[in-house]
Amino acid sequence: MKVYCQAIRATTLSAIAVTGLVALFAPLNALAFDVLANNREDKDVRLIRPARNRPERSNLAIRPTRTLFVPLKLSDLEPHTIEVAKQLEIWPYIQEIDSSLSTMSEERKTFIRHKIMDTVFEAFFDAASLEAEAEREKALFEALRRRLAERRDKGINTNNAINFMTSGTLNTIGSVLGFTSDISPFPGNFNQMMSGVVSTGMSMYALKQDAGPRSTNPGRPTVVAALFGRPVDEHTDYPESVWRFFHGPSTEKAGMSRAEVLEANWIEREWLEKPGSKRDKLKVDFVCGVPIKEKIITLDDITDQINIIADISSSASLMGHHLRDLMRVVDTDDFKDYMRSSSK
Repeated sequence: MKVYCQAIRATTLSAIAVTGLVALFAPLNALAFDVLANNREDKDVRLIRPARNRPERSNLAIRPTRTLFVPLKLSDLEPHTIEVAKQLEIWPYIQEIDSSLSTMSEERKTFIRHKIMDTVFEAFFDAASLEAEAEREKALFEALRRRLAERRDKGINTNNAINFMTSGTLNTIGSVLGFTSDISPFPGNFNQMMSGVVSTGMSMYALKQDAGPRSTNPGRPTVVAALFGRPVDEHTDYPESVWRFFHGPSTEKAGMSRAEVLEANWIEREWLEKPGSKRDKLKVDFVCGVPIKEKIITLDDITDQINIIADISSSASLMGHHLRDLMRVVDTDDFKDYMRSSSK
């Protein structure tokens, strides 16, 4: 017994000594590990500790710093940007800057500068306003679509549960009745037949439920309304600058305006009905926000409306590219020199 106690005491003292040595050399071990990690050329070795808060690999591109706000020559303007300048009625002023800036009076320079800047900024905010209204409408209709989809999913889940319990119960009863020869086979076969009838009927009803519940349209003008001549309000009416942009020449198809290209794309993607079809006028009324009292609006109709509004928002945002280039044309070296001298 005495020898056993001495052995236990010796083992305990050894464990304490080993723990103390580990605690003593742990900082030195970590320091050596860091030194090794910094000196090794192979940074991908698993034993090497990676640098903190820095990814080991990255596919991001690196480019040198460029000059901010590089001016654009008038000859480098795209034809569609020139068309936007003509629609905004500032193209003659831009041509005047390019041809006779050095001979202009200071009053004329100031007038042209303010005229172009004010027009470009107003057009930019007009487009941003329409885009904001479109995004707001998208959020509203997406919430409506989610609510109707939840109702549809709940109905389908209830249908599946009833189908499972009813058909399963009838099938089980029919099978049990067939276990004995003392009972006529008719009850068992009838229950199994009814199980198939119930299953088929509930499955067909589930197909109908999959289209989702139908709803009415209480009626509130959308950003689509002005394009099709439907009633608008102060939020959905197009500012003149944006209206001219949408009805200006398209960059995609020659001989068509941007609005005409949008309509053709919507019909091709079946977001709108083909002209003259049965639901043509009804679908246009719905996407424009015209009141519809009957419950005939489906989930697919709401999805189409969201897609059309998103297209309008994207088209309005593209107006910013042309306005940016017009600002870069105004920001020529001669004009910048004048602006710097006039501010002194």
